[in-house]
Amino acid sequence: MFQVSLSKLFFLFFWINILFSQIDHKHSHGHNNEIGMAIGLVPGHEGEGNNVGLHLHYVKGLGEHNHFGLGLSLETIFDVHPHNSISLLGLYHFDNGFTMAYAPGILFSEHDGNSETHFTQHFEFYYEIELDKFHLGPQFDIGIEDGDLHYMFGVHFGIDIN
Repeated sequence: MFQVSLSKLFFLFFWINILFSQIDHKHSHGHNNEIGMAIGLVPGHEGEGNNVGLHLHYVKGLGEHNHFGLGLSLETIFDVHPHNSISLLGLYHFDNGFTMAYAPGILFSEHDGNSETHFTQHFEFYYEIELDKFHLGPQFDIGIEDGDLHYMFGVHFGIDIN
């Protein structure tokens, strides 16, 4: 069974943020209402080889500059066994363009013809390159559910709506 050390995850997040803070980034959009998606490669999920993963989210910005956000996230992995989750999403946008998110939720999956539900949690990290109300950039996700772990390497796309 896989166990994740939170101190190791936070240490990793800290160093990733330090790395991205060295990049000159002008954070100009508001993140007041954001619709986003990420699509990418999920290597070796449940021993099935490489699969495509898709994340969709809506986030409402909070606070004076909308650095914090809360919303809803949907995630699926397109593999032999249906693998879908719905989660509450909390995130923080750093001024340097780096964003970290945490999404606890419910996983809906099917194995051997049996439908299952489990607690799931996702950690998402992405860097935004801004194009007016649009933003895009690399994304890395970690999914943890029922003693299993998966990763997604992909691209984040988003749009700020009013």
